[in-house]
Amino acid sequence: MYEVVLLRHGETLGYDGDHGLTPRGEEQARARGKALAAEIAPGTRVLLPHARTSRATATAVTLRAALVAEGVDESLLGALYTEPHFDNLRFSLDGEVVDTSVAVGARLELGPGPEPDWVREYDRFDSDYRDVAAAGGPIEFWVHEPTLYFEPPQVAVLRTWLGVAALGPRLADAGAELALVCTHSAPMRAFVATTFGEDLGEPENLEPIRLRVEDGEARVAFRDRSITTRIPQPPAWIDRGWLESYGR
Repeated sequence: MYEVVLLRHGETLGYDGDHGLTPRGEEQARARGKALAAEIAPGTRVLLPHARTSRATATAVTLRAALVAEGVDESLLGALYTEPHFDNLRFSLDGEVVDTSVAVGARLELGPGPEPDWVREYDRFDSDYRDVAAAGGPIEFWVHEPTLYFEPPQVAVLRTWLGVAALGPRLADAGAELALVCTHSAPMRAFVATTFGEDLGEPENLEPIRLRVEDGEARVAFRDRSITTRIPQPPAWIDRGWLESYGR
């Protein structure tokens, strides 16, 4: 048995590039670290994987420092490490798989003239891509509308589940039983929607999804909801080998 806590990154300086956290975002991470420190039993070993963006990395750094400041034994905290299965929403830009923030920047840089095919879809996703992108982008559209250039929600969910499942043996090897994962709102929102069968809205900064995993089952808790589910396996129409090598 092991536990995983998925955490949305703190408030970021912007979504038009790979930016870090605002002062408020740093404080959000410190506050969550303080709350988690009060829950962690003495002697518990903890792993700290995170998505590859600057905002997820900065959140993980601040969270770890807050745990130590609140008295969690630093020798029991694993080093921070990136795990692509917990990455942000991805976008296919001219055939290359990139973080969606890269697509935001590419859209903003386009001058007059013929527009590539992906622009039409991106503009549906973010119809006012200057102001809306700065506020985080309309993830609700992505969750509910089929798209061609954005990573499908179900793929984001399946890779998240693969990341959760892979934590089992990694935790066991480290003698740990808890993983605190700094990730992103898009895969978290889709994860909740598929697990509970309805879209429960955008996770707040540093809001947790909690999982207790044992024998291939997970007890998933989000806000006032909880449900037990089997950890899903990728269906036949998704190449498992590609999914397991995601981002590597």
